[in-house]
Amino acid sequence: MKKTIILSFVALAFTFVSSVKAELSLSGYQEFVAGSADQSVYFGLENNSDQDQAGIKNGLYTRITADYSTTLDSGLDFSGTLAVMSRDCQGDDQGNCSTVNFNFVNLSGGFGTISIGERHGAGAVMLSRLTASGPTAEPDGALFQDFYSLDTSNTYGAGNEVNYASSNIKALYVSNVYSGFSFAVDYTPNMGETGANTSGQLTSGSTWGNFNDVLGVFAKYALDIDGIGLELVYGQQTGNAGQIAGSNYNDLEESSYSIKIAYGNFEADYRKNEADNSGTIKNGQDGNDEGTSICGVYTFASLRAGVCSVDTSFVDTNNRTNDSDLMTYSADYTLGGGVTVGIMYFDHEQTANNQIRTDVDGVMSMISVGF
Repeated sequence: MKKTIILSFVALAFTFVSSVKAELSLSGYQEFVAGSADQSVYFGLENNSDQDQAGIKNGLYTRITADYSTTLDSGLDFSGTLAVMSRDCQGDDQGNCSTVNFNFVNLSGGFGTISIGERHGAGAVMLSRLTASGPTAEPDGALFQDFYSLDTSNTYGAGNEVNYASSNIKALYVSNVYSGFSFAVDYTPNMGETGANTSGQLTSGSTWGNFNDVLGVFAKYALDIDGIGLELVYGQQTGNAGQIAGSNYNDLEESSYSIKIAYGNFEADYRKNEADNSGTIKNGQDGNDEGTSICGVYTFASLRAGVCSVDTSFVDTNNRTNDSDLMTYSADYTLGGGVTVGIMYFDHEQTANNQIRTDVDGVMSMISVGF
């Protein structure tokens, strides 16, 4: 009887393995960072920082990822990606920390690609973002902010479009490229659905946190003129806010665009997102939520060097302007075998109502391994 059961399981396992036709691959990424900062202004007070945050830390993006692909009987390509293991939030894998823990499927063909799951949206797919693809993946990765304290009592505007790098469930369509032109559309039913299925009726301070029925439409045109590459991207996002305790909030209406130029080993981009008063209380003075980044990157063999400026602004309920100005200088070097080392210098200033609330500069180094 035991032999019969064992043989049955072996036969079942053989049948299952034989029927699996998808090609599976595993890849991984591991990182550690070290840094130190000199914070001369802390919450509006000079030389008042009460802690030294220098040291060595886990990164946010260490993970093992599984990718699979297969071809359906219809000839369409079916693929998927799953983050098998991730160590976000300095080792705590329970929170996403504004990272995307991939878990999605794709269906591709002559019509383009349709994707559903936890993944990047249309803006992340289409917009040029050298803040993320440049050396050390900073300042987009924001790992350098682990070494100092930001002013949390004021709003300074967003450096990226709404719903960027979020793990909420979304549907995405990306077209094929036609004579340099392509477009992408995504739909997010609820920005709060990041695995816990939380309500969209959440606020961050006085601002609506998670919009519902978020629709993003982005278009890109790319061309080459005598060896000079040019990419133009423009997109808009809309979404629904709602009412809390009798207060109505403004719906999401945001535009974003980017321009990228590449020549030889050099590339530069300009990106801007404008959300105006999206998510603020209606009939208030809050708004003018804007973010602008300008970056340049030069690559020489295994060495890359880059510089970025990221400026954001926001007008608060008292009609006061808050500004954040960040400059980063970074470089990384590929040692081979997937190992990369990098370093960056940053200078960050936050000003609210003409008062400097944060003034800091520092250095961060990184080692990362892709395998």
